[in-house]
Amino acid sequence: MPSEKSHPPIKIVGVILTYWTVSISMVFANKYLVGDKLSNKLDVSLFVAWAQCVSTVLVVVALVAFRRLVLGHDIELPPLSREILMNRDFLLLSCMFTGMLTFNNLCLKYVGVAFFQVARSMTLIFTVIFSSILLRRVSSLPVWLCCLIVAAGFVLGVDQEKVAGTLSTVGIMYGVSTSLFVSLNGIFTKRLLDMISKNQALAVTYYMNIGGSILFMPLLICFGQFSAAYSSRGTDFSFLLLLASSGVLSFLIGWASNMQIDYTSPVTHHISNNTKAVLQTLLAVFVYSEHKSAIWWLSNCLVVAGAFSYTMVKMREERLRREAEAAAAAAAAGANGKSDQLNI
Repeated sequence: MPSEKSHPPIKIVGVILTYWTVSISMVFANKYLVGDKLSNKLDVSLFVAWAQCVSTVLVVVALVAFRRLVLGHDIELPPLSREILMNRDFLLLSCMFTGMLTFNNLCLKYVGVAFFQVARSMTLIFTVIFSSILLRRVSSLPVWLCCLIVAAGFVLGVDQEKVAGTLSTVGIMYGVSTSLFVSLNGIFTKRLLDMISKNQALAVTYYMNIGGSILFMPLLICFGQFSAAYSSRGTDFSFLLLLASSGVLSFLIGWASNMQIDYTSPVTHHISNNTKAVLQTLLAVFVYSEHKSAIWWLSNCLVVAGAFSYTMVKMREERLRREAEAAAAAAAAGANGKSDQLNI
């Protein structure tokens, strides 16, 4: 995997493995917590997402307190100023974040972990579309071809789920909705990062989960999930223990993701994420003893290949852009030099 930063290889490998472990553990934990469509227990998908938001906020507060009081670091909680809380981008990001968690858990309730990656594979396509609309970034033909490969994998995967008799139309709709909110969440996170000058990763994690904790409240009350969680899972010790653990995991996944980007590069992060998706699918098929057809596996390969190709295309385009900028700067410097000589 390409690396743009100088770190010992053993540390890079350790960070990548940490990201894989935390991310995959989070998916399997959420699958257990939200149950499945055949479960006779009451739906607590929204409650699980809310509890994880609250847990993440508490982890951030505890971490800052520990570093400040025990380690003596000069660090404080990100300020909850009116300028930030009432900022349009923060409010939109909180809505996108809440929608992303909501539909992610609902999708996981209706589809298996093995198909989960394909069900929400439209994220790349939505990201390209919204980057063109909201960020005014024109995408090249190779980028759209990569999106076409992903779309082909998605359609083929849905077809194979139907052939196998395991297709959930509701689950697919939730998966597409998740992709939509994931792409928008990424765009608005970038905008919020531009507002914050320090402790960016910690601050964005803190702000997003505070916003999510607040926005989930009316949804929980409206759908009666507080009472549902208490009546159906309130005395289930294993559920409560895993719920608390998933709250820590929800914090760690953001930390591990940022660490992976810091120790490697954004390109390597995308490659690692695609590799993790393959491992997650293989584990799910093994853990749940599922049998999949060759065409089903082909659909997964198309999704991963499209995402991987997109990463390679964007890396090449970025390199060409930097080379063009360097050539333009050199040409401008040369022209200025000749002008100075003529003026002597």
